[in-house]
Amino acid sequence: MVEEKPALSLPQALWQKYSTIEDDLPRLSSSKIFIAANAPGKTASGTLRLPPVLAVHNFGITCGGEEGEVSRLCSQVTELDITQNCISQWQEVFKIMQQIPHLTFLNLCNNPLGCDIPAELDIPSCPQLRHLVLNSTQVPWKTVYNILEQTPNVEELHLSMNNYSSVDQPPRPFPNIKILHFNGNNLQSWTEVCKLGKTFPNLVSLVMHEVPLKDIEAPMEQLQQSFLCLQKLNISNTGVGSWESLEKFNSLQQLKDVRMLGVPLLDDIVDEKLRRKMVIARMPHIVRLNGSSVSEEEREDAERAFLRHFLDSEVKPERYHALVGVHGVLDPLVDIDLTPQTTAHVKVKFEGEDHEQVKVMDLNIQQTLKEFKKSLKDWVGLPPNKIRVIHVDTGINFDGHVCYQEELKYNKTLYAYHIKDGDEILIWARPPSLPSSPSKKNPPKSASAPADKFQAKKELKM
Repeated sequence: MVEEKPALSLPQALWQKYSTIEDDLPRLSSSKIFIAANAPGKTASGTLRLPPVLAVHNFGITCGGEEGEVSRLCSQVTELDITQNCISQWQEVFKIMQQIPHLTFLNLCNNPLGCDIPAELDIPSCPQLRHLVLNSTQVPWKTVYNILEQTPNVEELHLSMNNYSSVDQPPRPFPNIKILHFNGNNLQSWTEVCKLGKTFPNLVSLVMHEVPLKDIEAPMEQLQQSFLCLQKLNISNTGVGSWESLEKFNSLQQLKDVRMLGVPLLDDIVDEKLRRKMVIARMPHIVRLNGSSVSEEEREDAERAFLRHFLDSEVKPERYHALVGVHGVLDPLVDIDLTPQTTAHVKVKFEGEDHEQVKVMDLNIQQTLKEFKKSLKDWVGLPPNKIRVIHVDTGINFDGHVCYQEELKYNKTLYAYHIKDGDEILIWARPPSLPSSPSKKNPPKSASAPADKFQAKKELKM
């Protein structure tokens, strides 16, 4: 059984967290720990010094405490994160807000604030607030709008996971909101999404991750008029399933950055690279997709791939005809066989002492030199160790002569010697080896005479 935390006020939670910082430090007998004079914690006079950014998660906070307590502690605080606490009354939230004069960021995630604001309760003005996070609070739309009336400079608003299935429009729009996070809500209609655009007409970024939206049923003109300033859109893990819906976003002339991972639209395309190309080709204005920049070169490659993808299709999308106007009608890519060559059509010539044999053959160049010599045994009448193999490249170099000839000495595959169609293979008999030491019966031959007449005749010119 989970032990319940005792209910605390915000000042009590701050004392509990920050007054024991020195006590929680490890005691090292051989070392000294230097603590800066302005570090958070309890001062020598017994007061509490706090950092400008406070995060007090899961402390069981239920209220703002006695009047003036928060003000004395948080006069220099600019950001307050009280996620996962137990504040359930808006009057306690307002009590905290009005006592922190420099507050620019307020996070109330996972506090049970699903109630309406009492009509008799005055909402304090908080013009310095720029970021307001109300995720998982179940806050009603009316309450959101009442708070925004008193926080006219909020630019970033988080309303994720509040189980909204529709959007209640306020009496007037809030043009100050530039960024809206709306993840995990229950909207299914793009008509409701368009209400968000009407409520926040200057939206630059809209994040709707894991919202069960289907294909865009709203007219393109309605979508366009609702999001005149939208530059960034995240529809990952939504139900968008048709290319026609995706192309409706092209009416948003300012839209440059799109995230759309995990949508049914892309399920039929297995290749990740092709998925990206198809999206880029259909959305001419975007410069960033799923967090990665789209270069001009990538866009051109994607559009050409799109044209070839639909080249043989009987029914072509409208975007195809628009891209034909840019790139023209493309030819299919040539199917190039890049598998390694296995044979070479060559002339094999054996030059004996008194005769010459020639045959033309498709030489298996995947075999090794040793295997090739064994295959010549019956034809030339020599054992493999008495055979020399010379490769003649029949290509012509710049001075009109044969490029080169090379004796094959190492037991590699013939492919490694770059043998190709039209080359020649010369087969020579290896001359007898000389004795390792001279004997009286066989004195060494004169150095001026060649060791072997046949060898001298057939000496390889490198």
